[in-house]
Amino acid sequence: MPRLPMTPEEVDRLLSSCDLVNVAFDAGESTYLIPLGCIWLDGALYGVTEAGRKTGIAAARPRVAFQADTARDTGMWEWESVTGEGRFEIVEDAEERRRAMVELQTAIAEAPEWWKAERAPEMAAGRLLVWRIEPASTTGVRYTRPE
Repeated sequence: MPRLPMTPEEVDRLLSSCDLVNVAFDAGESTYLIPLGCIWLDGALYGVTEAGRKTGIAAARPRVAFQADTARDTGMWEWESVTGEGRFEIVEDAEERRRAMVELQTAIAEAPEWWKAERAPEMAAGRLLVWRIEPASTTGVRYTRPE
């Protein structure tokens, strides 16, 4: 199966279409790897979370690695994958947070009812945090059937 590098435009297309990214946090003696719902906006990944383990780790060690792929749609034999590194940060700027939340509303609207019910109090109280990963580097590969 050929392994082909993706162009920057293909990397951008994949990240624009992804709604889930795997993020690896450096927890010192271990690595904490979790999937996070996300959107791609203005060259960065954004999502919402509540304060917890990942935000605590990121406060001490903000550098993360991330990965997104198309395997859930295309299967394990033909897929595209983007990996990268960047800083996991909680968005403090009110305008940036507002802009990200406007874009995240579509993803939140598609969430299952149990998630909305569970998160409604946090959202209403403004306790959900908006996070951002601005990539310092990305690499994309495509595994495809031989021509």
